[in-house]
Amino acid sequence: MKIVHISDLHFGEELVRNKVEKAIKQINEIEPDLVVVTGDLSCWGIHSELREAYEALEKLKVDYFVVPGNHDARNNGIEFFELYFGERKKIYKDSEVVIIGVDSTQPDIDDGYIGFEQRRWIGENVRKDKLNVLALHHHIVPIPDTGRERNVLIDAGEVVEMLINLGFALVLAGHRHMPYSIRLMRTHIIHAGSLGSFKILGMPDHNYNIIELSEENVSLKLKFVDYGEIDIGKYQIKTEAPESVAIYRKIGRPKRVLFVSKNGDARVQMAEALFNKLSPYNMLAEGAGVYEVKDEDRIAREMLNEIGVEMIWRKRKIDEKDLKNFDYIVEFDELGFGEVWKVELPKSREDYRRVREEIKRKVDELINQLIAM
Repeated sequence: MKIVHISDLHFGEELVRNKVEKAIKQINEIEPDLVVVTGDLSCWGIHSELREAYEALEKLKVDYFVVPGNHDARNNGIEFFELYFGERKKIYKDSEVVIIGVDSTQPDIDDGYIGFEQRRWIGENVRKDKLNVLALHHHIVPIPDTGRERNVLIDAGEVVEMLINLGFALVLAGHRHMPYSIRLMRTHIIHAGSLGSFKILGMPDHNYNIIELSEENVSLKLKFVDYGEIDIGKYQIKTEAPESVAIYRKIGRPKRVLFVSKNGDARVQMAEALFNKLSPYNMLAEGAGVYEVKDEDRIAREMLNEIGVEMIWRKRKIDEKDLKNFDYIVEFDELGFGEVWKVELPKSREDYRRVREEIKRKVDELINQLIAM
């Protein structure tokens, strides 16, 4: 698949009209399968600017796919964007590629933001049997030589993790008027410079990208409107997420543990208190019984007080349908719910101390196990 990637036309006061007109003629000669436009078609979101941009792009002889930029979100520009270019988030599919376009703009604010709902929508539309490409306006990683760094996506960290975990092959973006490409883990991030604004940065001429996608490789050329083209490189596509990315998320994820016995006896009560005392703050334990639940065991409380642990016990009776709410389940009677800790019910005070130390040792082991889960 051949994609021409253009960005930042800036119809309005910044426009260098003859550059855009020349580029559209060149693109028609290139005959790509698709043109992707990553925002800032206008300067001020004014309806006349967006209308002019529409009329210019309509001269393309191939389909084009447009997402909005921060300049298009000024004033009430988004309404006119939707009039001429359709939905702000959209999907293009063919037999090989899925291109997911999102709106990274916020009304009258230059900062970019994808947000939880759009990130979830992106995940719902990823196809594991195709190459997945994300198109947006704002940059995800800082671009060198563009002055003081501004307007990276507010939720850039979450978006980067999403891209890697979902196996995106490419990201196409614009915004900084500087062409640039970088490989981030397994995802290639490609920025287009400005095609139409007089504010071109670090380049001899207005420019756009020519991208060739195959199942295994992506080839990138930088095309200048008046000064030829440069081969940037050919890169192998590998979309499997490295295991290291998931490890960090696993370590920090909140984890909920259930200690359970038939009656919520002293073993459960001590295990809950010890776990909540010794575990990090991203973990929480609850203790419960399945049948008739016992009151707080006073001797268990005394034994925990000896080692500086406070016992707080609420009588909880648990149903099997509640088990799905826990990441890990420990049972002291064989109930068929989770891991069985074979710890005898204490009778004498010495039994309580022995059971306390045995449970404490097991709790320490469990915490270390859960950290890596």
